[in-house]
Amino acid sequence: MRKFCVVALLACATSVHASSFGVIPQAGLAGYGATVQWGFTPYLAVTAGYTGGDFSVRNVETDDATYDGDIRLRNPQVLLNWAPFGGHFRLSGGLVASNSGFDLVATDIQNQPAVERADVSASFANDLAPILTLGFESPLQQKGFGYHLSAGVVFAGKPEANVSVTCRGPVNQAACDQFTASERKEIEDELSKYQFLPVLQAGLIFRM
Repeated sequence: MRKFCVVALLACATSVHASSFGVIPQAGLAGYGATVQWGFTPYLAVTAGYTGGDFSVRNVETDDATYDGDIRLRNPQVLLNWAPFGGHFRLSGGLVASNSGFDLVATDIQNQPAVERADVSASFANDLAPILTLGFESPLQQKGFGYHLSAGVVFAGKPEANVSVTCRGPVNQAACDQFTASERKEIEDELSKYQFLPVLQAGLIFRM
């Protein structure tokens, strides 16, 4: 996170030399939020901002349980934007300070009479996650209102899980401990499909 803050501050410091400045409120699969953009040439810009939101996750299944809950997206970000033709098409790459994760609760536990309840908290492996997008937006030197569309992926890394189990009495503690250990691995295997998070955002631009 500290490294990310340094990068963000450097981006802000360079804004004094920018030929345009824009604000981009946006929404999509990466959540809701806004970025600010400094355009330096018709081909090059830097954006920094934040998107976030909570989305439902259903039917995460292991051998003994089924989980429901939410994925929490909390994504401060800095990107370098390149418009190779000086027009609407652009490529972007950068870093996301991933503070995202999962909160899940077992809604159905089978074959485990010792276990009363199971909760899962999981976070992504990459604290600083690379992000790549391509998209279309109003040209970097165009002032006033415009549009923004982007699609891509965040390389968040395989989620790492913590499983908390409520046991039916201390006499069953050994069985609960065994369940906790095996469930952690199974949950991480199930959540591994989220290690690449899709980005699909739309918004408006106001440039000065």
